[in-house]
Amino acid sequence: MVLSAADTAAVRALWKKLGNNVGVYTTEALERTFLAFPSTKTYFLHLDLRPGSTQVKAHGQKVADALTLAVDHLDDLPHVLSALSDLHAHKLQVDPVNFKEILSLVGFEHVH
Repeated sequence: MVLSAADTAAVRALWKKLGNNVGVYTTEALERTFLAFPSTKTYFLHLDLRPGSTQVKAHGQKVADALTLAVDHLDDLPHVLSALSDLHAHKLQVDPVNFKEILSLVGFEHVH
């Protein structure tokens, strides 16, 4: 997927508005995912999944960091995210449908 210059600018402007709150938003998205799709908890059996737990916050920050990396490299997403993709697909064996579910909870259900 190639983004136009306008799309790239819009994504970066939105990300800038989120500022230092990205980790808060991604943590909230994870918590909503666990509530709306309880089966996703099976990937996190080693974590305390109660809302507000430090472990959920830490994973939320990891998600935020990965998204920030993606925003910083919109012109080369496949290369930048390939290791993360391999980790989730092959080592962790995360069902791709779970990514669609979390995207729907944060309002990105039409992103392909």
